[in-house]
This record gives sequence, structure tokens and C-alpha cells, in this order.
Amino acid sequence: MTAALESLLARLPADLPVTERDRVRRAYDFAARRHAGQCRKSGDPYITHPVAVAQIAACSGLDDVVVCAALLHDVIEDTGCHAVRLREQFGDEIATMVESMIELDRDEAAIAAAADRVLTLKVLDRLHNMRTLRYLDEDKQRLKSRHTLESMVPLARRLGLRDVSEELASIALDRLASLPEDAPAGHRALALGALLLPPAARARYLDEWLGEIGALPSRRARAHFTLRLILGMPALSLTLRRPAHETLTHRLLVALRWILRTDLRTWTPLVLLVGWVVVETSRTSLVDATVTLITVPPVLHAGVTRLRTKLGIDDSDQTSS
Repeated sequence: MTAALESLLARLPADLPVTERDRVRRAYDFAARRHAGQCRKSGDPYITHPVAVAQIAACSGLDDVVVCAALLHDVIEDTGCHAVRLREQFGDEIATMVESMIELDRDEAAIAAAADRVLTLKVLDRLHNMRTLRYLDEDKQRLKSRHTLESMVPLARRLGLRDVSEELASIALDRLASLPEDAPAGHRALALGALLLPPAARARYLDEWLGEIGALPSRRARAHFTLRLILGMPALSLTLRRPAHETLTHRLLVALRWILRTDLRTWTPLVLLVGWVVVETSRTSLVDATVTLITVPPVLHAGVTRLRTKLGIDDSDQTSS
């Protein structure tokens, strides 16, 4: 048993039936024979790629059918193996997945009709290809990275593969930022600046920014807009990385300070509230209503004063309207 196969089998569930574990072993042997003599751009034996995809699938908790399809996903297209042979050896389900992968490569419109397991396998295939992207020429790196941001990252998110989508976006943005680019310098600067953002947000923001830049009428406007974005990148990064509850708290404090800066905004709702309480209390006891009217306003006034002091709002900050 090779080290690669042993490592793959170790990633399968311990309670996987012997027959299914044996099918994974047979799929590996079949793929290794078919890809014998083939190498990747890195110089590594080609079989290392399907094995890596299968390992990612196994580590992601996908079943042995997907793992087998991962091992075999290139044998039809790259080795001349006929689909009938694959179907005879491994059954309809695995053979159909491999054929569907080929359809996705030839026509992305097939995504709409493809099963989620096939799409997941496609995303994992792209993930390993992106991990080894540096061995391709620069034009192909650029093309793959852009396609990954435009298609594979959104697809991974739709499938619920959050970690995979983040890694894909991170690799693609890193490669685009490091490559000599024939695009405008501002685009490269934005791609570099976007590295400050959380990985999950980079592709979305970069796509929006480039769209807005493309709609601007002049080079001067595009340059100014790009500069503003770059200068604001650190603050945006901090905001996106701040826990949601902290952001909400900050907004509430801003709103509270805005209310307390004027007596009109502060006291109008409080007066209405006290009036409502007095009216409701008077329905049962005029004495209690009178006590409420006498005692509550001073307490509210003291509370507002303390709150303004705590928030750093002094008399010079307050306005009458």
C-alpha cells in the first residue's frame, strides 16, 4: 500500500464498511494505473492531484462515493478511459458524477442542473488547483484567479463551504496582487489593499469597488475614488473584524449621544412618557398620580444629567433644538 493511499484511507470514517473502503482502494489503484506516466506542471506525478482532492473530500466529511469520484474525476478526460468502463468498475453513481464534472468543465451553464455533490467536488477540485496555482504561467494564474473569485467563491458559499470559500478567495486575491498586471495600477492597489479585509469579505468588496470605478466618467474621478477607498481600508478592516455585538453597541451609543445633545430630543419623549404614566395612574388613584408627577421628573433630570456627564456631553455640546 502506498503512503498516499494509506493516508487517504486513514481519513475515512472508522466505521466505514469493508466493501466501501475496498471500493476506495480500487478507485485509487484504477486512477494510479490510468494516470501512470503523467505529471503535473509542478513535476509531481499526476495522481497526486486526484488523491489530494479525495483527501479534502474525506476531511470535509463527504461520503465514500464522492471520495471515489474525486480519485477518478480526470480519468475519462485525461486518460482516454471510456465512461462505460468506469460504470462497469464502480457503478452508475460514481461514473455519473465523473461525467457531470466533465460537463461542468465544458459548459458552466450546467451548474444550474448539477447535483450539489457534483458541485462540491468541482469546488474541491478547484481548491487544490488553486493551492498549486504558482506552477502555471502568469496569464493562466490571472485567468484562474479571476474565475475563482467570480464563480467558485460564490458557489462554495452557496454550498455552505465557508472555509473553502475563504481559502479560495484568499489565494485568488493573493495571486492577483502579486502578479504583474496589465490592468490599471489602481486595480492592483485595490487588490493589495483588500488583503487587509477578512478573507470572506475580500471578493465581494473588491467586485463592488471595481464595478463602481468602471462606471466613473473620467480618469481623475476614478483616481480620486480609488484613493478614498485605499485610505479608508484600515478603518473598514477594523469594522468588519469587530464582533457584531460591538458594532451594534457603538451604533446605539451614537444614537444616544445624538438624542442627549438637545433638550428637545431628550425631554419630548420623556415628558410624553411621564404624562402617559400619570394619566394611567390617575384612573385608579389621584394621590399616586400626584406623587408620580412630583417625584419622577427630578429623578429623570438627575439621570439625564449623569448620563450626559458619562458620555462626555457638556453644556457647550448641548443645543436647544
